[in-house]
Amino acid sequence: MKVTINVKLVNSKYNQAYADKDNEGEETEDNIKYLWEDEFEVQGNVTNFKVTNNTTYLLKGLYDDDDEFCFEIPEMTVLECTMDNGTQTLIPFSKKAISKTTKVDTKDGFYFNVHLKSVKEIVNPMEGVYILKDDYPQELLGFVNDDEEE
Repeated sequence: MKVTINVKLVNSKYNQAYADKDNEGEETEDNIKYLWEDEFEVQGNVTNFKVTNNTTYLLKGLYDDDDEFCFEIPEMTVLECTMDNGTQTLIPFSKKAISKTTKVDTKDGFYFNVHLKSVKEIVNPMEGVYILKDDYPQELLGFVNDDEEE
């Protein structure tokens, strides 16, 4: 099945009452509902989809000098997509950053929507990884591009 992940950072300053009163319920330039949005399709045919709450995620990668790193990140929600060839794609989120999730079925799969809170800064070092800055390994922060508009 086809799985599409949609992630939105909800603006904590958004005021629905103001939108209803002054703009027929719609957001305006000075009253934006979402600060940013990511949407991507999990590559391949997903045969099993599972949400694991309150787990530890292993953030693995390579430093610039090709040395490996591995950090345990606690209190994560991980979306696990098992592919038809047996491989797994993991999409991790800091549990404390999630305000709500919804699943919307389509004819050939589904959309999984994740709304994130904008109260604390989120580090997004690569597509599909969303970790609160407070939980992100401090020694890796220098490697993250900080080009997101806050």
